[in-house]
Order: sequence, then structure tokens, then C-alpha cells
Amino acid sequence: MLRCCGISFAVVVLSLALGLGYLQQSDPLVWYRLTTSMTALYAIMTLPQEDVEEFIGSYEIFDKEKIASAEDTANIVNYYKVVNHLCAVGEVEKMYIPPVMDQNQSIFANQMIWEERGMADKLDIGAGKKVLDVGCGRGRIAHHVAKYTGAKVVGINLDPSQIKMAREHAEAEEMLGQQLEFHRANYNEPFPFKDEEFDALYHVQALTYAEDLVKLFKEMNRVLKPGAKISFLDWFALPAYKPEDLHHQNLLRDVKALIGAVRTPYPEEYEKALVEAGFEVLENREASEDGDQQWPLVAKAQWFFETIGKTLVDKLTAFGLIPQHIKILVDRLTVGGESFVEADRLRLFTTSWQIVARKPLKQ
Repeated sequence: MLRCCGISFAVVVLSLALGLGYLQQSDPLVWYRLTTSMTALYAIMTLPQEDVEEFIGSYEIFDKEKIASAEDTANIVNYYKVVNHLCAVGEVEKMYIPPVMDQNQSIFANQMIWEERGMADKLDIGAGKKVLDVGCGRGRIAHHVAKYTGAKVVGINLDPSQIKMAREHAEAEEMLGQQLEFHRANYNEPFPFKDEEFDALYHVQALTYAEDLVKLFKEMNRVLKPGAKISFLDWFALPAYKPEDLHHQNLLRDVKALIGAVRTPYPEEYEKALVEAGFEVLENREASEDGDQQWPLVAKAQWFFETIGKTLVDKLTAFGLIPQHIKILVDRLTVGGESFVEADRLRLFTTSWQIVARKPLKQ
């Protein structure tokens, strides 16, 4: 009973703090963000100990540069079934730092702007079109794209817990089966779709677990109609990164663990693989407008988790009002934030590089 009351009190305290944060940043969807944070907080506080231990153990995959075993795949699921809740507490429910569209807006607002202007508009989709979201997570990007364009969006993801949440949200919005559809699938295996089924395809920071890029891109080509466009937004190393530099290596290790990355390719690798898979590359560039860098947005995310989350969590844990594992989880997520900011300032890596390509029309 005492533990239950402590959890309820902690959820209220942390949610009020987060709500003040959203108001301070003039978040346009303050009520949605606040209710999402409260739901995520409760989910974290009631996590089974087994999930916590598996999450901590999953970090071994971030010391690798390629997914190569069933154990690695299991670790991806163990990581995301917990981290999706941690990210939803703050501004990164969609689990990506977007390209900078407006430095004066919140992370969430920049995501909304980019998903419309930076991605959906470039895919030339609308009502009656069918779009594939590869690595859809909790389905929130798919939800926004479907509402904005009128198209039907089909999402696939490896983690069954996130697919469940995506379906529940879509059903609550009366869009499931109409404009939204979600399937549990591993993109390293053949897609569960027919040839030439989709009018467009996108992914947002999801291909770091790809085992064979050319094989994956050929499978994307198979399910797309001739003339269909694709948009990739992903994590890449930039020319300033020096693999032999020890400090650069340390920054890379910290950032990979923070954002859940394994492979760290260069943009040229994707372009070469896309061409080999039969695509025509239309754009291959930094997606932030006016040459802005991401680090101010990263700093905003850190403010939530370090200033509000970590400080309050430390105090609530000390008083025994919330389980000890909450502090462990929050500490895990905050490690690497400063490294991400430094690496972006130095332009060593980015998560806002966009590639737009097209499947040629049949001759």
C-alpha cells in the first residue's frame, strides 16, 4: 500500500515538473505531452525486475558495429521495450532528435514540422496512397503522417510491446485498420508484403541494426511501386570524425549507447547501396535548415532528464517513494548527453542526415 502511494505521489510530482517544462518551452501540445509523460512514468515505476535487468544487459550491443546473432536481436528488443518509456517521459517519445527546423521551438515541435515539410511533402503522398514506415516504434510518426497527408501508413517494428502501443493509440484515435496498420516484423528478414504494394517508404533513425544494406534496400525496392520515393533520416559519421582519434572513439561510444546505435556508416555507404539496389538518389544531405546544428535540441532533451528528471528522481529515491531501479534507468539515459552535444559541435556525427531516393519507372 505504501509503495503504491509512493508511486502515485512520485508520478504526480514528476508530472507537474514536466508540465511546467512544457509550458516554459511553449509546447503546442502540452496536454498530450503531459498525459504521455504520466503514462510513461507509471510504466517505468511498475517495470518487472526482469525487464530492468535485461535492459541493463542489452547495452553490450552498443560495443559492436553489426548485429550478428539471435542474442543481439533479443538485446535490441530488451533495450527498446524499456527505453521507449524513458524517452516518452521527456520530449523524445518518437525516439529521435529531429533536424533543426526552428531553434525557437521545442524538440516535439521540430519533429512535427520536419515530418510534414521535411519528409511527407517530399514523398508526394496523399489520400488513397499507401506508405510503409520501417522501424515504426510506438507509431507516433506514422500517426502524424497519416493525419497530415490522408494516406494509409503501415508500420513494422521488431519490438512487440511498441507494436501493441501503436495499435492501441491508433484504435483510440479511430484510425486503426483505416489509415493505420502495424505489424511485428524484422526488417532483416523478407517483408510480409506483396510486390509493388506501396506508393512510398520512409524510416527515421532505424537502420542502425541492418545486417546487409543492399539486401534490405532490394527488399524495399521489391515492395515499392515504380516511381515511388523513399526518405531516410539516419545516424551517420561525418568527414571530421577520425577513427584513430581516442577522444573521438570515446565520444562515439557514449553517443551510441545514448541513442541506441550499432552501425555507424557514412552517407556514401547508403548511397552506394541504394544505387546497387536499383534506386536513383535525389538528395543526400544534412536536413537541418540554414545549416543549424542539432546540439541545442539535444541540450533541451538533457534539461528534462538531468535538471528535472534526475534531480527529482534522486530525491524521491532517497526518501523511498519510488523504486531504486528508476534512478538506475534515468542515470543510464543521461550518460552520453554531454558527449552528443560535444560531438555535434565538432560535426563528428549526426542523426539528422537525410537521403531521398526514387525507384525508377519501368522502361
